[in-house]
Amino acid sequence: MSRVSLSPQDDGALRSAALKRVRKARNMSAQEVADGLHMRLRTYEHFEAGHGRLNLDYLHRFSEITRSDFYGLLHAIAIGSPEFAVRTADNQFMTTFTILLQAYDLKTGDRIHDLDARALIEAFGEFFDKLTEICDQRSQEAEAFLQEGKQDLSSRRPKPGR
Repeated sequence: MSRVSLSPQDDGALRSAALKRVRKARNMSAQEVADGLHMRLRTYEHFEAGHGRLNLDYLHRFSEITRSDFYGLLHAIAIGSPEFAVRTADNQFMTTFTILLQAYDLKTGDRIHDLDARALIEAFGEFFDKLTEICDQRSQEAEAFLQEGKQDLSSRRPKPGR
């Protein structure tokens, strides 16, 4: 998917792009989502078009109807990447992160303010580097599996006669 060209202040357009991408990834029509949200189609279309202020209740209900990641939708807008909403829809990346962040906040409390930016950059940098490494490893494993499987299938296939 290509990046949408938007101004940094255009959160309505970001929201619209994220909602449309998730809905389409779920192969749902606007009418199906509107019905699931118990709203008229026109009201849903207004919401999906990014008009008006962000309504967190609508966004939460949308994520339930589309089985997507509510926090992924929020962060897709925050980081300017509508694609992020689709990328996190199935694995609930940002919901998982938020649950762990909540637990960290409860465990650490006011000591959080003792952390400086360098410690955060180092910790989060290592965290995301490790996730990238895991993604790369899984991708290589899948590619090796498919390559080996194709060779095995090919070796067992009857040879053309003549």
